[in-house]
Amino acid sequence: MSRRDERGAAGSVLVAGACLAVVSVFLAAGVLIQWFALIRDGEQAAELAALAAVAAAVEGESPCAAAAASGARNGAAVSGCVVRGSGRHVVVEISVLVALDPSFPGGPREARRTATAGT
Repeated sequence: MSRRDERGAAGSVLVAGACLAVVSVFLAAGVLIQWFALIRDGEQAAELAALAAVAAAVEGESPCAAAAASGARNGAAVSGCVVRGSGRHVVVEISVLVALDPSFPGGPREARRTATAGT
């Protein structure tokens, strides 16, 4: 093998490594963008569940059951429901867990989002 062939091979390895690095950066960016979208969806589901809980409490129904039903309709699992007050003077705090999928090895697998609503 001549010296010229060795330089060509080394250049090919460098180009392949640079391409791999660029693809890895784009994949990581795509995962982060997906995470932000999932977290925002979780925030919206928590807000809707909190509003449903307050409406149910004002009507004399179970606020936490209403929050769970609203969360399920919006693709979120309600992980916490705290009710303060009763009747027309109620404040409800709802927590939902959002699965962060896909995930990085060693990275977070879920995020918690909380919303509060009251009259």
